[in-house]
Amino acid sequence: PNDQIVRFDAGSATTRPAYRPFDDRTRSFVYGLQPRAIQGMLDFDYSCGRETPSVAAMIYPFGGHHIQKFYWGTKETLLPVYTSVAEAVSKHPDVDVVVNFASSRSVYSSTLECFEFPQLKAIALIAEGVPERHAREILWKAQEKGVLIIGPATVGGIKPGCFRIGNSGGMMDNIISSKLYRAGSVGYVSKSGGMSNELNNILSLVTN
Repeated sequence: PNDQIVRFDAGSATTRPAYRPFDDRTRSFVYGLQPRAIQGMLDFDYSCGRETPSVAAMIYPFGGHHIQKFYWGTKETLLPVYTSVAEAVSKHPDVDVVVNFASSRSVYSSTLECFEFPQLKAIALIAEGVPERHAREILWKAQEKGVLIIGPATVGGIKPGCFRIGNSGGMMDNIISSKLYRAGSVGYVSKSGGMSNELNNILSLVTN
């Protein structure tokens, strides 16, 4: 029935300072068809008590426009799929983050496309095997344009109670047991996705 579908309108442009790239109102595009990762991000958002999902839309250049259905708690919500970054940006002025699941063959061109839009302030590059020359050029252009780059070859990142990038943090039961659904007072950077889960567990036991 129609009353089981929750709809979220696009908001206004964000004004977060550069030193705080993510908060509980961060909205993102996911580049590529990654329904499992997106559902994980929405489940995290709902467990954090966010008012809106962190994913506003998907970008998939190799298919037509369509809509995909996801769970939002016990109800459902609809996410549009666009074929270009330009169209997605024009429809969602509140989005300033891109989670780029493009492969190592196309991550370079898709990231350069994202650089053309000043509203996008942070890009996470999940792909492994990106040539070093491409990675260096992406980083150089990002510094020139003031864009935060996470990756390439990253599992993502997570800001407890606010925002989750891709599959970081593992399954939802692990996120709940590690208390990642609420803010704490410890932050860390890890080079290992598996070690991140272990650190999350340890920190949940010995800190707030």
